[in-house]
Amino acid sequence: MRTRVILILLILIPQVAANGPSRNRAPVYKPGEMLRYQIYYGPLTGGEVRMTLEPSEFNGREVLHATGIGYTTGLADRVFRIYDVYQSFMDPRTGLPVKAIRDISEGSYTYYNEVLYDRDSNIVISQLSGKNEVPPGIMDMVSVIYKLRDTMQTIRFRPGDVLEMNTYFSDKVYPVTIRYSGSEIINTRMGRFHALKFYPASEPGRMFKSDDDITVWFSNDRNFVPLRVRLNMLVGAVRMDLIEYENLRYPLINIR
Repeated sequence: MRTRVILILLILIPQVAANGPSRNRAPVYKPGEMLRYQIYYGPLTGGEVRMTLEPSEFNGREVLHATGIGYTTGLADRVFRIYDVYQSFMDPRTGLPVKAIRDISEGSYTYYNEVLYDRDSNIVISQLSGKNEVPPGIMDMVSVIYKLRDTMQTIRFRPGDVLEMNTYFSDKVYPVTIRYSGSEIINTRMGRFHALKFYPASEPGRMFKSDDDITVWFSNDRNFVPLRVRLNMLVGAVRMDLIEYENLRYPLINIR
C-alpha cells in the first residue's frame, strides 16, 4: 500500500491566511484547559505531567500560553529528581509559537533557553545560539501537540498515513514524523475510550529499540485529547495515562 504523506503546515497555513482573523472553526482546545497525567515505570508510579493552556500577552499581542510540566514523585523523586518545564506562547489564529521556553532540571543536569520565532524572516532567535534560519511554520515541542490535535478535525486519516512537521529543539531543526495506525478501544483509570493510535518517530540506538517504540492514543471525539503515551525504552517500559482534566471544549466521551 502506498503511504500517504500529509504535510500539516503546507495544508493548514494557506487556510489560515485565507480565513484571516475570522477563522471559521474553533480549535479543539480552549483557554483554561488542563490535562494531568500519571507516569508509570512498569507497575510502579513515578511521576506526573501537567499541561495547561491560558490566555496571555506577548509584545502587546494576545497569545495562548501553553505550559507542560513533568516531574518525578515518590521513590523516583528521591533516586533521581526530574522537574522539566516547557512553555509555548502561541498565536491563537495559527497555533504557531511566537516564543518558547525550555527549563530542564534532571539530577545534576540543568538547561535553560528562550527562543523567539520571526515568522516573516523564517528565523528563530535563541538565547544560547543567536539567530538560526529555519523552515516556514516551525514549531516547538509543546505547540506541536496542540497543532496535531487541531489537525485531526480537518483530516480524515487512513491507516498508514504519515504526518510530517518541523520543530526547533535543543537549538536544532528536528523533523517530526507521525504515522497513523488505526482506531482502538483502550481501558484507563478514567474508563474505556474510543481512541486513535499514532506512532511518532523515535531515534533507535539511544533510548529506544526501534522507530515504533513511542505510541500515543488520542481520544476519538471532538477533543482529540492524548489519553495514553507508551515508551518502550532500552531500560524498560514507561506509560503515561490521563487521570484528570478540566475545561475541555467538548465532553470527553467515555464508553460505559
